[in-house]
Amino acid sequence: MLVMEYADGGNLRNYLKENFSNLTWDDKYMLAYQLACVVLCLHDKGIVHCDLHSGNILVHQETIKLADFGLSKRVRASSNFQDKIYGMIPYIDPKLFKRRKNDNDDQAIQKYSSNEKSDIYSIGVLLWEISSGKPPFHVEGKDYDVDLALDICEGIREEVVPDTPENYLKVYTECWDGEPNNRPTIYQVFNWLKAINTKTGVIENLGPSSINTNDDKCSLNTNRSELHGELSLLMNNFGDMNISKDVKVPLSTNKSELHGELSLLMKNFGEMNTKDIVNISKNLSEKDLV
Repeated sequence: MLVMEYADGGNLRNYLKENFSNLTWDDKYMLAYQLACVVLCLHDKGIVHCDLHSGNILVHQETIKLADFGLSKRVRASSNFQDKIYGMIPYIDPKLFKRRKNDNDDQAIQKYSSNEKSDIYSIGVLLWEISSGKPPFHVEGKDYDVDLALDICEGIREEVVPDTPENYLKVYTECWDGEPNNRPTIYQVFNWLKAINTKTGVIENLGPSSINTNDDKCSLNTNRSELHGELSLLMNNFGDMNISKDVKVPLSTNKSELHGELSLLMKNFGEMNTKDIVNISKNLSEKDLV
């Protein structure tokens, strides 16, 4: 039995839905700053959350708290687990779906490993959500699907909310850059948001702008139909990969295969080793797949 602290504001998604019309930009800034604070505490200990989204971030007395840390294996037992995974698509680092050709094997690919920069991507999406008051890519009556995952891999991002302050906009667009090396560290995000909140400085020199190049996309090919099936397979087997090690999977060549692969990754997402998630750090040892 797991006992968690009560949160009077519910999760962030519901909190924004119920209270957004009353939130000022200062309120939004503070929520964003608190989010950066709690993630900084994790990264400072060499821990990656791996599952940041508005459904597992709680709000209690206007204060952000994280939930579901290290519980991905427990979630797998849920009867609606696949729905949960599909609901996370907009928050997942698109590099986790990136296929990179293995120089030693033309018929295999290497899998990107989840790390601190994956959390930073999720933070970028969450900062946008705080600015908009709604979930990313939300269409009433329509669920997230493989096509959305592919679009995100190809560089699609949510539209900027009108009148968003430029300094806040720069923070989240830097965070959701398609290239992990271009994303800031949590310490940078923390300092930028602190500057906004305290009004002691202006955010400058955020680093490389978010530029979507062909190298940032999920594709080894230029044909979208070829990518679709491949991405599906990756997602269906996502839970079987060791977070600290590249994964090799067969290289598919058509849209139907990509669609199926993405679905498979989602199906097995919760089978990741929870101990690996909790203990992950910058210097993780490589392990074989289970």
